[in-house]
Amino acid sequence: MSRPSQAEADCSRREFGWVVAIGAVVGLFCFGFYFWNDLTTAHYDAKAHLVVARRILDSRAPGYAQLGPQWLPLIHLLYLPFVMIESQYRSGLLPSLISVGAFAVSVGMIFRIVCRAARSRPAAAFAAVLLAANPNLQFFQSSPLTEPLFIMLNLLSLDALLLWRQERMNALPWCAAAWAALAALCRYEGWLFLGGVVLLLAYDAAARRISPRHAARAGLLFMTAGGLPLLLHFGYVYARLGDSFFHYLARGYPAPYETLRRPILSAFYHCGELGQAATLVPLLIGLTGTIYGVFRWPRFQRLAPLLLLWLPSFINTAALYWGLIYRVRYSVLLLPAIAVFGSLWLTRAEAARRVLIGACLLAMALPWLSWAFPREWQYHFLNPGPGILLIPAVALTLLLAGLARERYILSLALLCSFGMQVPLLEGETRAALQEAREHDYLEQERHAVIAHLRENYDGSGILIDMGRQAPLIYDSRLPVREFLYAEGNQAAWLGAMQAPHQFAGWICGEEGDELGNRLRIDPHWAERYSVAVRTRNFMLVRLLPEYRGAPRPIRQPE
Repeated sequence: MSRPSQAEADCSRREFGWVVAIGAVVGLFCFGFYFWNDLTTAHYDAKAHLVVARRILDSRAPGYAQLGPQWLPLIHLLYLPFVMIESQYRSGLLPSLISVGAFAVSVGMIFRIVCRAARSRPAAAFAAVLLAANPNLQFFQSSPLTEPLFIMLNLLSLDALLLWRQERMNALPWCAAAWAALAALCRYEGWLFLGGVVLLLAYDAAARRISPRHAARAGLLFMTAGGLPLLLHFGYVYARLGDSFFHYLARGYPAPYETLRRPILSAFYHCGELGQAATLVPLLIGLTGTIYGVFRWPRFQRLAPLLLLWLPSFINTAALYWGLIYRVRYSVLLLPAIAVFGSLWLTRAEAARRVLIGACLLAMALPWLSWAFPREWQYHFLNPGPGILLIPAVALTLLLAGLARERYILSLALLCSFGMQVPLLEGETRAALQEAREHDYLEQERHAVIAHLRENYDGSGILIDMGRQAPLIYDSRLPVREFLYAEGNQAAWLGAMQAPHQFAGWICGEEGDELGNRLRIDPHWAERYSVAVRTRNFMLVRLLPEYRGAPRPIRQPE
């Protein structure tokens, strides 16, 4: 029998299986809670992903081009078999269970990566708890969203890369490249991971850990595995639609956020996203753990790939700089980095003791900081949360118990877990769920539009801005083929924008979207339509009776 490698000895398959099973129990419990409370598809993008997958087959111009120029394909192709089942499309049950499975595997991968990096099972258990107990990730893993799947693929690639650098650098990292390629097909942050791996290989070659020739071959493998599928995807979509993600970036965001072209403010807001996504105590443990690792660089070189987990920060800050709106969900992708680097502190008892003392003192000091800011301050992050009085008492109890029994890591894990579930500050309180429900004030107006359509729709086609109103399409329960939109059928959209009465019997516009703006500023554009529903933020117009009849069939894009 061959002797197991050091990396394999650090985390046995049995231990990994148990951690994955515990992650699955936590994930299924959270999913049950959100599903029971009808929150599985509460997030805007959850409904949008289901609609995008559905329209590949259920649309007026079905085909792969229905993915559109902005969406990456992996998650929608995974959802496709399920969304064609009406009950699954409406409930999002099986698509959400993909996220639950990804969450469970991610918890196991965090445990295995820290075992491999820190050679400490208690530290690995702390990292797994930090990831599994995060309420924002618990919400996302209960929904059909890309974040849980991307985190799993990213961790699988990182783990394979760590193993390759430790034991198998004489071969090519096929497994790591395959997982990285799938991650790049899931979210744009995966592109930066591919670039980071290439830079890491260049560093390894310069440090003589690997020959320059072998580093070049490994880098070429990553770029080919990740770049070729993306080239085929975007090339096909551009050939069919004449548009691409890169054209979208060049056009800029139509309603830029206040961080537009302000790098310092963008970085500051990104820190706010991280504080809301992870809560402050785990975030500071993770950040100081990163600094601790970097300052010990000669000894840390073996673990250099772990720094790749921080790369989404560059994407998130760049998105804010580009003018995209503030989104906590983007920073959830950094939770693995916070968990991994936070655990690196805990390999020595004295360091774990200091971290516990510092974390407990911080938890006891934060209420004083929150009381220093008036409730009227425009940034409510520091306002008192549900645990403003409870967490300091818990922190003091855990500090005394941990010091008395020398159970520093256990006390720290309990403090972080309890603090995430019952946060000290308002900004830390289930920020992802609050963000998902930020458009609740529009629900009554949206339901008025939907109710009128359900009662009066005549099958004549509805012109709509898919980019803003995917939730309305989903909630209307009408087939996606009844809607005419830009993504996936650009030629018909351009024709409808010139002469809408020839293509659609209805136009639905929302304040701020392309059709809403057109209805507001150009009264002659829809002069052959009459108002069916008008609310503060929505307008639904219907073709006048004398112009009704079958609108011209939607043309395939040339």
